[in-house]
Amino acid sequence: MATATKLAPVPLRRRAGAVSSRTERAILKATIETIATYSLSGTTIQLVANAARVAAGTVILRFQNKDALLAAAMESVALEFEQARRAAIDGAEGSASAALSALIDVSFDPAVSDPAKVAVWYAFWGEARARQLYMERISSLDHAYQQDLERLCRELITAGNYPHLNAEAVAMGFAGILEWQWQEILVSGSSFNRAHARAVARAYLAGIFPREFPAATHRP
Repeated sequence: MATATKLAPVPLRRRAGAVSSRTERAILKATIETIATYSLSGTTIQLVANAARVAAGTVILRFQNKDALLAAAMESVALEFEQARRAAIDGAEGSASAALSALIDVSFDPAVSDPAKVAVWYAFWGEARARQLYMERISSLDHAYQQDLERLCRELITAGNYPHLNAEAVAMGFAGILEWQWQEILVSGSSFNRAHARAVARAYLAGIFPREFPAATHRP
């Protein structure tokens, strides 16, 4: 019989930190799912605690109150998207067309645009008080995203010699295509056709930049 390997004990502080991190992630995940089910106004500390399988006091200990909890859930969803889109642009290594294509894939990645997470985005836009919180905490990320889209479109316009195109208008149209399909995620849920959504977005780009996005390979 093989001798069992004796594992060194994890220091108490490290274990406690790992448990705390897992607990907070579980609470945020439960908050996102609760908002998607009950809306912002219908979400309560107790509902979140039940979904996370922790005591209500544990939620309060980590997030103090409902408003802070909702803000943390929104920031969690927004930061995940921000990190994913930034990685997509950086991974394109300077190619504007590759960056836009990668942003399409990010936008319809099931992990990033999970129906519950999409519901959180729209929940914060649907209530005036929550919308103000969104503008205070998240609007800078939206602005950076739109600036990146305009920059990428401008690079394609210049490199591809499309002087008749306006970078701001093209970027707004592209963002609108993605946004409209996120609304479809909200309606269709898990039945949403992500492959079709990606094809539609690339078909839009093919119509604008035909040399960089050949239409034959992007038919919806």
